[in-house]
Amino acid sequence: MYPKVAIIILNWNGWEDTLECLESLNNIDYPNYYLILVDNASSDNSLNRIRNYCDGKTVKNNSQKSKNDTTIDLLEIDYKELTKVKLDQNLFINENRLEKLILIDNDKNYGFTEGNNIGMRFGLKNLSVEYFLLLNNDTVVDESFLKNMINSVGEYENIGFAGAKIYYYKPDEVSNLISFAGGTIGLNNSEPHPVGVDEVDNGQYDNDRLVDYVEGSCMLVSTELIRDVGLFNSDYFTYWEEIDWCIRGKKAGYNTLYTAKASIWHKCYGSDIGASSIFYMIRNRFLFIKENENIGQKITSVIYFFFYFFWKIFISFTFIRRDKTKLGSFLRGTYAGIKILMK
Repeated sequence: MYPKVAIIILNWNGWEDTLECLESLNNIDYPNYYLILVDNASSDNSLNRIRNYCDGKTVKNNSQKSKNDTTIDLLEIDYKELTKVKLDQNLFINENRLEKLILIDNDKNYGFTEGNNIGMRFGLKNLSVEYFLLLNNDTVVDESFLKNMINSVGEYENIGFAGAKIYYYKPDEVSNLISFAGGTIGLNNSEPHPVGVDEVDNGQYDNDRLVDYVEGSCMLVSTELIRDVGLFNSDYFTYWEEIDWCIRGKKAGYNTLYTAKASIWHKCYGSDIGASSIFYMIRNRFLFIKENENIGQKITSVIYFFFYFFWKIFISFTFIRRDKTKLGSFLRGTYAGIKILMK
């Protein structure tokens, strides 16, 4: 018997991606899961699109049509009513096909961290699950990804987190260009090192291995770890939160596993990220330093940042890309990070 898993998908103004993700989940071969979809107060009519999809209606967008073959039983819960819900969990278990969905309507955008935390708190209160699977809405999954991930986790001890082999999503082909295959981080410079980025998959990462962190776009976490270590640190809002969580878990005695046979495709866009993302990536680097490093590591990480990393990014935005908007976000993120570190 496979353990019960609660899959949590966070939507914010991204219903097209969300419906494609749901369609891929409709084909998974895992026999024992719940699906919780958390909407972060979208303003793009996401809720109606998702409701129509669950009703079996054709939902059109600019590039495709999403049509569910059968209706999906939908339990929609307003954020203000979450604490009042008493759920018969047996009514919402899915066996292979996606037939039942719990939709939480948040009253505002809580970011990636607290949005997922809301879903996990609901699951902890109402569902007897052994694992949560956090899955980005802009992903498409292999039908055996979850079963393979759970099988790999069962072969190791003290696994708190597990992640998939992640490929770049390409709409017209099954991409074998790797985006992520586990990650390491140096606590003396706070420099993450995602493995496999932009490499063609020739089998070089076909073995499971313990890593420092896995990507939040597909992150399996044990309920045991959550009860011991806690949820995401919501101060991050977005970016760096998964690295922080994995390091907190490692300090508490839990391992993080990259699972090579679990495959997903992610609509990530490499280094071409927006200005707001740059702000959080830089600010949260300092938050990570403050929360996870000892005094010696803090000193070397700050030296590394200001004597190397800062100037590399500054020169890139100022002279190479000549992007004043992103430069401004980088400088604001640095200033906000220093303020955090000095508290």
